[in-house]
Amino acid sequence: MRISQKNLEIACSILNYTAKNGMPPTVDEIRNFVGLRSHSSIYAHLKRLQEEGIIDWDAGGARTLKVVQTDYVVREYERFVEEKSDYLYK
Repeated sequence: MRISQKNLEIACSILNYTAKNGMPPTVDEIRNFVGLRSHSSIYAHLKRLQEEGIIDWDAGGARTLKVVQTDYVVREYERFVEEKSDYLYK
């Protein structure tokens, strides 16, 4: 399973916000974190993450986002950073 860079950004923002604030972010907060304007875009990304089993989310509830595949998200983030650093510093 591989997720897009934007989906990875979203999953990481959920993890980071939850760790820092003790509760998950709202959909609007995530939208602002990752630079998306459209609510429908963020909902599409969240739906994809949910379908992949990476997050759990009750679309009608407030602050219900939870990353359930934390280890996977961390590994993907580390892989992404490594790939980008290899590209930038060669």
